[in-house]
Amino acid sequence: MDGKWKLSCLFILLFVLPGFLLASSCSLIRESEERSKNNKNNEARVKENVFIEGENVGGFTRSEVLEVIERHASKIDRAAKDAAIDELTWNVTEEKEGVKVNVEKTLEKIMNAEEGQRVKLVIETVYPSITAQKLKNNITRIAEFSTPIVDKSEGRTNNIELAAEKINNKVIQPGEEFSFNETVGERTDEEGYEYAPIIIKTEDGSKKVDGLGGGVCQLSTTLYQAVEQCGLEVTERHPHTSDVTYISKGEDAAVSYGYMDFKFVNNREYPIMIKVYLNEDEVKVVILENRNIVK
Repeated sequence: MDGKWKLSCLFILLFVLPGFLLASSCSLIRESEERSKNNKNNEARVKENVFIEGENVGGFTRSEVLEVIERHASKIDRAAKDAAIDELTWNVTEEKEGVKVNVEKTLEKIMNAEEGQRVKLVIETVYPSITAQKLKNNITRIAEFSTPIVDKSEGRTNNIELAAEKINNKVIQPGEEFSFNETVGERTDEEGYEYAPIIIKTEDGSKKVDGLGGGVCQLSTTLYQAVEQCGLEVTERHPHTSDVTYISKGEDAAVSYGYMDFKFVNNREYPIMIKVYLNEDEVKVVILENRNIVK
C-alpha cells in the first residue's frame, strides 16, 4: 500500500504538477496580453482635427503628441546668453534672453483640446543670470583728470597719441607696480616718434630743445594727477626743471627713458584700468576699478 502511494505521489510530481503550472502560466500570459491590448485601445487620444503649428495631431496618443512637440521645440529653443566683460577693454556685452517650449504645458493643452481646435506652443522666456547692468555697476570710475593741449604741433601730437596707445586699457592688478617707461617703451624713430620740444637741464639752466618723443610728459603728468586723485601709491615721480604750459609748477611728472620714470602701485583691493581719451584740445585720463574681477 505504501509503495503504491509513493508511486502515485511521484507520478503527480513528475507529470501532473508541471502540466498544471504550464497551463496556469500560459493563462496568465494571455490575460496580460489581453490587458495590454485593452489598455492600448483605451489610451487617451487627441480629439479629431486638432492642430499644433499647422500639423494635424487628431487621434494621436499622448506619447505620439510628445514626439511632435519635442520636434518643434528642437527648432525653437534658444539658450539665454549672459552679459560678459571683454578682458582687454572691460567693455560690457549685453545679455540676451532665450526662449524654451514648455513641453508639459503644451502637451496638456493638446490632450484637452476640443475637436477642430488649433493649439499654439507654450513658449516661455528664459532670462540670463548675469545682466550687463549688474556688470557695469561693478565697474567704477575712481579718477579722472584732463590737461589742455597748448602746443598742437604735429610731431608733439603724434608722440602723445603713440604713447597713449600703449597705456590705454592697461590693467594693473592689486599690489602690482606700473612703470610708464616699461609700458610705453623707448621713444625711437623705429617706433614712429618724432622730434618735438622737450625740457633739458644744462649748465646754464633748463632750456627747450627738440627731442624724440617730445610731448609725452603731458601724458605722464595727466596720469600722475589721476593717480593722486584716487590715492594710489606713487613710488617714483620727477617734476620738470622749469614750468610747463599744461599744468601748474610742481604738479607735473617728467619722464625720460632710462633716466626718469613715473611709477605707482595699485594699493586697492581690485584691478584697475587706465583709459586715455584724446582730442585736439585736451588729454584726459580715466582710471576704472573692476569689482567683478578678484585677483
